[in-house]
Amino acid sequence: MSTFSPASSLALTISELATTAGDVTASLPDDTTAMESTTMSVLSSSTVQPNDNSGWSSGFDDQVWIKFCYGVIAVLGIFGNFMVMFTVARVRSLRTLTNMFIVSLAAADFITSVFLIPLHLGINIPVPDGAGGNTLCRLLLSKFPLWTAFTASVLNLTCVTLERYFSIVHPLHYDAIFTARKAGMMIFSVWVFGFVMNSYMLYVFYNDGGTCMLRWPNVGYQTFVGVANFCVIYVIPITVMGISYWLIMSNLQASARRLRQETREGKSGPMALELLSARKKVVKMLAIVVVTFAICWAPNQFVFFAYNCGWNLDFDQWYYHLTVLVAFCNSCMNPFIYAFKSKQYRKALRAAVCSRKWTTTVSSFEGTNPSAIVSSVGKGNNKQ
Repeated sequence: MSTFSPASSLALTISELATTAGDVTASLPDDTTAMESTTMSVLSSSTVQPNDNSGWSSGFDDQVWIKFCYGVIAVLGIFGNFMVMFTVARVRSLRTLTNMFIVSLAAADFITSVFLIPLHLGINIPVPDGAGGNTLCRLLLSKFPLWTAFTASVLNLTCVTLERYFSIVHPLHYDAIFTARKAGMMIFSVWVFGFVMNSYMLYVFYNDGGTCMLRWPNVGYQTFVGVANFCVIYVIPITVMGISYWLIMSNLQASARRLRQETREGKSGPMALELLSARKKVVKMLAIVVVTFAICWAPNQFVFFAYNCGWNLDFDQWYYHLTVLVAFCNSCMNPFIYAFKSKQYRKALRAAVCSRKWTTTVSSFEGTNPSAIVSSVGKGNNKQ
């Protein structure tokens, strides 16, 4: 015999209400579900998941072959750029003003290669709540170290170019402009400028409950950042370096014609032409470094510029990741360019690795200035 109580009646009523609510929810129109899906998609499009660590929304990086490519770039970049810095430190004759900038360039590429490991090899970096998570998002997961090193890299290349330009085209002004103290100040300024130029990342990235998110305050600010970055750290330096190397090569060609005429007239010996030929080789090597940089970074810079100007860039698409991969290839290329194009660098590298002494020297046919990564290319190269 069953009994009926007020309590059981209340329970039945609640059960019926729950069933009715479930039916109403299930019968909501598809447009509502689509709206919720679209909203979540928009929110996640500017979000970096804690296990992504890419600094920008990404899923493509999880593929094994992409991680392998980044791993190879990182290993080659760390080893190659370390060897450049190690060689200059050990070989006393390499301690020239030009090589000060080259060491700073190698340091920038070394830092880039090091930070590729946590940011592009799928290493899980949990984001804690609070101030610690904000700091992690803004200083690491935003790729702040990578872009700071990139800015320092292009500006160091610009400094090398200007140093060679004044050494060859305006040798009388070289001593007044390029001294060890001023070169050190230039290098310091390059790194400070790289930090300041990318400091906007400390503002647009933040931690939201363990998730790093990218949020631009307004469209105008994003456009300003995109235009400023594209012009200041790519277009202007590439233009300055291109014009400088054109003037340098024009000057060297004019000098070659003059020396050949003087040699025929007996006013100059063959050593002058050999020295000039060595200068051309070094300038061509540095020009290759600049051209390689311009080619590797051009796709990524144009894509990022278009994104900041309003293009709806999908960070999961293959073409975006291809631009990033090609750009970071540049961080490991310069040491191999030095090795293939500079006989003097190969000599110095062997001396640095094989010598038991911490400091050593290597000799060269290039007159009074011993061998260097960049050696005997104009006045003032022996300034310390």
